[in-house]
Amino acid sequence: MKNQLAQNRVEIELNHWQSREARFTKLFSFSLSTNKALLKEKLRYYERVTAKYKGTNDPDERFALHLLRQESRRMEKQLYPNLFLRMLRRLLIIPIREQAIIHKDKKNAEQNSRSLQVQLQQVGFTIVPSKLDELLKQGQNQFTIPISYYINENERMDHILSFSKDQIGIFQFTGFQTKLYDETQPASRKQHYFELKEGIHVNCAYHLLKGRAIQKEDRWIQIDFNDKDAKGSYRMKEFHSSFGYDLQKVLQDLPIKELQERDTTYQLLDRLKQGSREAVSFLRNGKEQRYYIEANPQFKSVNIYDSHSRKITLSAALGGKTMEALKVSHTVNEQQVQSKRNQIRIH
Repeated sequence: MKNQLAQNRVEIELNHWQSREARFTKLFSFSLSTNKALLKEKLRYYERVTAKYKGTNDPDERFALHLLRQESRRMEKQLYPNLFLRMLRRLLIIPIREQAIIHKDKKNAEQNSRSLQVQLQQVGFTIVPSKLDELLKQGQNQFTIPISYYINENERMDHILSFSKDQIGIFQFTGFQTKLYDETQPASRKQHYFELKEGIHVNCAYHLLKGRAIQKEDRWIQIDFNDKDAKGSYRMKEFHSSFGYDLQKVLQDLPIKELQERDTTYQLLDRLKQGSREAVSFLRNGKEQRYYIEANPQFKSVNIYDSHSRKITLSAALGGKTMEALKVSHTVNEQQVQSKRNQIRIH
């Protein structure tokens, strides 16, 4: 019975009005119970609710509508004592207004649905949940939709999308809670709630839950897995531009083959800023060695991994060379590449 009442859309709409009327009562010192302006607005609201849900098959909603019509008739008689005026309203004014209300509500619902679809797609949820429109019609103040899919053969992303009505009754997509589940580590489940205003794409949410950092405007952010807030979400570590982390400069000190071309340089930088772990080739003694790197703003460096996803030191990646020796070797390599380009231009 409790669940049934919670789904009664007529009751939900009436609760909206009661909350609105309670706010007005606090704002004004005079009594609003007999105020004609308020009664007219209340009557129009009741008639709108009646028109909106008149075709319902739910017995609880039909009974609520029956009581609502009785209350509407009482207010109508109070506002329009003249019987002729009341009959005129019922025969001409109310039917026309009813059709306008139905058309307007349908148009608003379609626009609201399209707006939510755009919001979802901008965040990265390209497949819009089929139950979205159904939940919009139920008229509740807020609702959630679960979505689950595999990133790869071992990792699954479980999302809970949150929607709620704003002050003018329009549903907004407010954010999503994401849980990253790794079948190879069943005890290690990480989850976080991302508010829409944070502008976090669902792909970046995955990288953040993997422990990597992403760049947002003039700062880098990274989840602090050792610090949770009252809602159970992790807190974010932020590294602003004043912190002095320059990813491009860090990469330029490394013998990365992909940095020899402008296009591949920009692509690498862009993906690293989005939190991705990227495959690169280190040039060592004329040979290429494959590694994986990710941004590490906290220590103003990059993390380096071997082909088995094992984190290794910079020294190991450089084959035991020092940074000074590396810079000399890197400079020689650049000069050789530039010399070859010049020869091509001459020919």
